[in-house]
Amino acid sequence: MARQRYRVWTARLIALLFIATIVAAGLRWWWLSVTKSEVALPQTTLTQPSSPPENPIDVVASVLAHPLDEVLELAREALRKHRENHQDYTATLLKTERIGKVLAPSNTIFLKLRYNPLQSNEASRSINVYLKFLEPKAQAGREVLFAPERNNGMLKAHEGGLLGLLSVDLTPNSVLAMRGNRHPITELGIEKLLTKLIEKGERDRKLGDCQVVRTDGETIDGRPCERIDVIHPQKRVIHEGEPIDHEFFMARIWFDKEKLIPLKYASYAWPLEEGGEPLLEEEYTYMDLKLNVGLDDEDFDVNNPDYRFP
Repeated sequence: MARQRYRVWTARLIALLFIATIVAAGLRWWWLSVTKSEVALPQTTLTQPSSPPENPIDVVASVLAHPLDEVLELAREALRKHRENHQDYTATLLKTERIGKVLAPSNTIFLKLRYNPLQSNEASRSINVYLKFLEPKAQAGREVLFAPERNNGMLKAHEGGLLGLLSVDLTPNSVLAMRGNRHPITELGIEKLLTKLIEKGERDRKLGDCQVVRTDGETIDGRPCERIDVIHPQKRVIHEGEPIDHEFFMARIWFDKEKLIPLKYASYAWPLEEGGEPLLEEEYTYMDLKLNVGLDDEDFDVNNPDYRFP
């Protein structure tokens, strides 16, 4: 009888141990599943954001970008090519300038220009220049020659007709030499124009935003060109706490697409009234441009038999 009761209790104990093992296994499975789901959620949120963060380099580049950047790059490349490939040229220059408040009659001028080697302290090459005025009639026959190494830095000039019986020596910046001109003869030419465009562009870039419009499909003297307009809607800006006026309302440059040369440049002042037409300040066009024609010293000598210096 005692042995029978022992067997019954042993069987019950084994059954209880079996049930306890099953329950413990079930509890362990439930705990692991809950723990895994709680840990996985923040891991998924951290490793898979809804949108990637912005690249800091792209953010800086967008802040530093300026509408003039591509134009400046084009002008620098044009200047580099002009210096490397062109030593002289002839052209017919069409010039219109506002002197004071008056827009002077347009000039048509035959031009010869030769560059001197670029010196280390120069922003652009110095030049030898010969000019013969063709129009208007009142100035036809005027000749100007500038070869500073031959004439102590002076230019020689004489008028046409009876007034041409006497030639004069003038310093390029003198009152007589500057009469009827916005710029001295030392600033004439394609290279100087490119240098000035770069200087103005770099200055305007520091002063803030502006508008740049690029137009394809235009021609100058039959040459395919791209026209670039740089516009300052506001005349006055505040730079580093100081008010500064822009030099122009709008500048237009026509670049020869093949030769990368500015064949025409025009600058306009602000309209006198809102909605009015901008005022032309200066305009220069190079027609019949011939590059590297082989100009020599005789082309810049007053004794050249083709010239009419007294």
